[in-house]
Amino acid sequence: MKIHFDISHVAHLNFFSNAIRQLKAEEHRVYLTVLDRGSLLTIARREFPGFEIYKSGRHRGGVWSIIVEANIIKFFRLLVFYIKKKPEVTLSCGGFVAGAVMKMAGRKNYQFDDDPERKNNVRLERLTSTLLYFPRVVVPRGNIRLYNGVKEWAYLSPRSFTPDAAALTKYSLLPGAYIFVREVSRKTLNYMNQEKDPVIEAIISATRDIPVLFSLEVKADRRLYPDEWIMLKEPVADIHSLIYYSRALISSGDSMAREACVLGVPAYYCGGRKMAVNDFLQLTGFFHDVSPQELCVGINVKDYDETERKLYRQKLASAWDDITALVISLATANNPED
Repeated sequence: MKIHFDISHVAHLNFFSNAIRQLKAEEHRVYLTVLDRGSLLTIARREFPGFEIYKSGRHRGGVWSIIVEANIIKFFRLLVFYIKKKPEVTLSCGGFVAGAVMKMAGRKNYQFDDDPERKNNVRLERLTSTLLYFPRVVVPRGNIRLYNGVKEWAYLSPRSFTPDAAALTKYSLLPGAYIFVREVSRKTLNYMNQEKDPVIEAIISATRDIPVLFSLEVKADRRLYPDEWIMLKEPVADIHSLIYYSRALISSGDSMAREACVLGVPAYYCGGRKMAVNDFLQLTGFFHDVSPQELCVGINVKDYDETERKLYRQKLASAWDDITALVISLATANNPED
């Protein structure tokens, strides 16, 4: 089969990664269209050598780029891509632009989302998708289907990911002896209204007296943070092992906070977005949605215990769905459920 994955975020690339490799190994013709957004295109080419990868559009931050380059121009580029390659099925995360092209062509397309709060997006996804999949945070209706788990589980379950402590050697760190900090760009629709200074001050306050491993999306902001913090330089080898072996993670973005949570790492999300999927994860006890004011007071993180993390992940594995298996079944079925 000719199977198309439309990718617009690193988290989406991670979500589909295992399915992409397995489908290629099964000798399907697999295409990737990737948005030129930060280092996403570079990462895709590095992680999937030998795959057919095409630039779909561009995202440079700001409303104009999002509307024109990442949606309108992307639509026409995907239309040309479809005419040339004629994929039989498309899979995407929040991919209503690719969905619109496939719907016009009368082909199946399956979309995944975990953000029902963006109601206009969801309306467009419902309109353009064959089926739209959410975690169990919405009411299934029409073409909406549910799975048990979160998107991050597709690539971080014990079936998909095994942490490697050797990843720490480069940074001269020991398991549980540092905090991982993630700071995202505020030039996206999700975070353009986030107050920058209070978040930065809160994170610095909460991490006093402990080493910090630091992932910074906007490198020009390095001067705003303590000199002794260890800043990661992309591409980062085995970043999820670096997260797994941290004592805790603090993030102003929601995706990496969820990644930490499913890895069994106490995650403190201070980005301010209220999301049902985050509320779902708070039930695990590993996800904490905190304000900058709460973060300034400090975080009460117990000692690192790898045995506890393994048991927690095994518990999730017995309760949550195999999401990669779901993606593969949709990609290869002749007549999936409508």
